[in-house]
Amino acid sequence: MSATPTVSIVTPSYNQGAYLEQTIRSVLAQSYPRINYVVIDGGSTDESLSILQRYGNRLAYWHSHRDSGLGEALAEGFRRCTGDIFAYLNSDDLLAPNAVEEAVRFLVSHPGVVLVYGDRVCIDDKGRLLYVRPSAPFGARSPYLYMLLGQESCFWRRDAYWRAGGVNPELRFAVDYDLFSRIAKIGPVTHCDRIWGFFRKHPSSKTMTSYASIGLGEVRTIQRAVWGAEIPRTCTCLIATLYRLYAGGYGAYIERARWPGGVPKPPVAPWRTRVTSSLRHEHFLRRTADRLLRR
Repeated sequence: MSATPTVSIVTPSYNQGAYLEQTIRSVLAQSYPRINYVVIDGGSTDESLSILQRYGNRLAYWHSHRDSGLGEALAEGFRRCTGDIFAYLNSDDLLAPNAVEEAVRFLVSHPGVVLVYGDRVCIDDKGRLLYVRPSAPFGARSPYLYMLLGQESCFWRRDAYWRAGGVNPELRFAVDYDLFSRIAKIGPVTHCDRIWGFFRKHPSSKTMTSYASIGLGEVRTIQRAVWGAEIPRTCTCLIATLYRLYAGGYGAYIERARWPGGVPKPPVAPWRTRVTSSLRHEHFLRRTADRLLRR
């Protein structure tokens, strides 16, 4: 790989017009110049098409037509990528302005690493800062990696992607867990102690609405297929608790995030929003907290 490799980034999208333009701007404003950016839209019926038409001449490729979901969109996008390094960014998330440059520098200087991941910041539907979520530097080559790696802060080598078999187009939720699990079987996966991604939590996101109905089943299937067995619920709860303690303790010392380029910076979210935002809407602690805080 050259000292200045091309980085290909894919954004899958469907009816995310409220956030898509900010996502695109965060990529186009990157400090690293050699980016091959592909947007695959699943035939949105909102303002997404007009946004893509407006930015189309700055994208390597884009289209807007019906597909079967997240897995098919990503598989199609990566087939059109020409870069030496791959990444994908959901259409409601953002990249820190120096993320690509720092990831390239790390992968060039660590030729044995197949995937590098950074830390994330969580924001709400209005883009307000909720909290910093550092990624643990351990456990990235284990079935617990879905708790540690945020797709918006991950970069991996092109050859590792194809050796791992690429994206499974039949998945609708746990695409990143499946792909990263198979890449982790190939070689070292390493943490870089920098904030690279902004993960947006909002009521209509897949993470908040589809984990119980779709995601959990896909996660269990992946664990059996790639890791040999499902993780017992007690182990999942224990690791999740340890990770939250680590993230909560270390998060106070993490570097301050640089705000994505071309995206207005709103004020920090109110404390009530920040307290409950880390939990999915169906979680009993979230429902209890909402009831108590409404009183």
